[in-house]
Amino acid sequence: MKRLLFLLLSVSFLACTETKKKAQADTSAVVQAVSNPVSDSAAIPPPPKAPAVYEPEAVEEAPSDSINFQKYAVSVNKNFEKAPLDFSSNPGAKYFRTRIIEAYKGNTIDFAGHYIGVVFGCGASCIMGFMIDVRDGKIYNSPLGEENMCFWALDMNICRPNSRLFISAICKETEESKTVYYKSYVWNEEQKKFERVDSKEFIKSK
Repeated sequence: MKRLLFLLLSVSFLACTETKKKAQADTSAVVQAVSNPVSDSAAIPPPPKAPAVYEPEAVEEAPSDSINFQKYAVSVNKNFEKAPLDFSSNPGAKYFRTRIIEAYKGNTIDFAGHYIGVVFGCGASCIMGFMIDVRDGKIYNSPLGEENMCFWALDMNICRPNSRLFISAICKETEESKTVYYKSYVWNEEQKKFERVDSKEFIKSK
């Protein structure tokens, strides 16, 4: 009986010891946590970075913006009836009858006050065309085609309804070139033909 009582007392003592050790361990963990709190920077994520702001680049003026079409200004015929097409006025026009008829029917005056243009491709970097006088239906060759084109063309076939100036092409010598040159003409209404004009005659001064 004494031996049994001794065993019970021993087991009870060991259990108390383990409980005390565990309590001490938990207390130490709490003390350590209080002594070394987690920093705010670690607990709170940093704010997202603001998106980069890009300043817009300056837009260079297009070469066509420097052309003074008003130097050769004419009034536009706004009240008119289209005269029947006169293919006899231009023997070469008969080879492009369909294109000319469709353009004349659907387009309106786009050059020198009285003319409707017809333009179509003639190969790589090449366009050709005609213009028709709405007053009498006569057909004239536009100053286009291979002889008025260039390999590095920035723009082609530039004209205005209220101007006699016709820019066949704005060209560069090479792709990297910073300067341009113009293949340009003025329509002589009296003689019914195009005459070459130098760019210094129509480029606006800066």
